[in-house]
Amino acid sequence: MADKGGVQSVERIFALIERLAAHPAGASLQRLAQETKLAKSTVHRLLASLVALGYAMQDGETGRYRLTLKMFELSSGIVNSMDIMGVAKAHLERLAQRTGEAVHLVIRDGQDIVYIYKTENGPMRMSSRVGLRSPLYCTGVGKAILATLPPEKVADIWARSHPQKLTDRTVTDLAQLQAQLEGVRVNGYAVDDEENELGVRCVAVAIPGADGRADTAFSISGLTPYMTPERLRRIAAMALDARTDILADLGLLRQN
Repeated sequence: MADKGGVQSVERIFALIERLAAHPAGASLQRLAQETKLAKSTVHRLLASLVALGYAMQDGETGRYRLTLKMFELSSGIVNSMDIMGVAKAHLERLAQRTGEAVHLVIRDGQDIVYIYKTENGPMRMSSRVGLRSPLYCTGVGKAILATLPPEKVADIWARSHPQKLTDRTVTDLAQLQAQLEGVRVNGYAVDDEENELGVRCVAVAIPGADGRADTAFSISGLTPYMTPERLRRIAAMALDARTDILADLGLLRQN
């Protein structure tokens, strides 16, 4: 029974941490209790522990709770250990400067992608953020990664993704997605045409490993009116050049 209670406490604390992460500006005790479906007294006790350990803080004026940078310090050690991060960062920053758009680097986690790096060089700011999780099937980076996988693996990921329409352009049919992925393989890049967020288009390129499969990808995102088909093609060419440079630095550049 003691072990079961311990597991339950761990599950609750991580559920609370995930909800706090979803509210970077902070959330009230009542809201956190509603979203975690836990009693306010339980949430208050767990928050007190997080605050005491330095992983959360309470705003003295608003009373809202939010995570501290101590939580980021834990994850940053993992992210910084990834070769892809150290190698790609300079190339992606240069790409952002050349295009004047937001550039993201993501890593696959199951049926989702997680944003691990973001750089912006233009006046507009995207709503995306490091740590954000999105489905593979409706994002440009996700489709770029899926295109490096065999159809049966794509079908397995699809079955576990519970696809739904995030916008009226979101693909929710596996056959249609597989057809899109064929186009990605031919062109070398994927396009998210307002499928994940209305008003935003992006070009995405996967960074394959030695076996040709990818767990990471990067994208260049901009507002739809400025991401015309012609400009998308120009940006895609720049993205593919950047991918070549990244693969060369990683020692993974394959000779055709």
